[in-house]
Amino acid sequence: MTADQIAAWLGSFMDIELTLIDASAIALTSINDRPAACTVGFSQVDTGLSLDDDPTTAVRCEIVAAGVVDKHTLGRAVVAAAREIETLGVPAQPGVLLEGVLDGLGADVRHGWLREPELFDRGTPLYREPGQLTLLLELVGLTDEEFDIAREQGLDVLSRRLRRRGTDAGQWLSLIHI
Repeated sequence: MTADQIAAWLGSFMDIELTLIDASAIALTSINDRPAACTVGFSQVDTGLSLDDDPTTAVRCEIVAAGVVDKHTLGRAVVAAAREIETLGVPAQPGVLLEGVLDGLGADVRHGWLREPELFDRGTPLYREPGQLTLLLELVGLTDEEFDIAREQGLDVLSRRLRRRGTDAGQWLSLIHI
């Protein structure tokens, strides 16, 4: 997909405003009445993923984050996550932990966790084209304590603890001090 096609796809399921943040195209929007931001073009980066049942089809993503904070801060967060994934050379897939990726955003949450989005009522939006499947991947911010639990005990343990505490992981940026 070209950048224009990516923007059109994103615009097909949410109202977007395109902007540049740190020289990266970002879609600013609202999801479930929360500010949100999404990369526009990260799906052009090959992080080595393909479909299990069809290895000739690449799996790519755009990174989305939503929270109770300024959309531009969310935009800087998804840009930072995209750059960290490229720098580390790790697959852009659920379960990836990004240590310190949110440093410098003025947040109590410093780390990132990529997961299948829990933001959309109808499931994860995806776009199929010959040779490629593009979907959204949600960036969730973690505190130092949460990151340590995820790293040492696993994401299932972290998810259970967050549920028991009644923590909405999708509101991770509500901790940011603006």
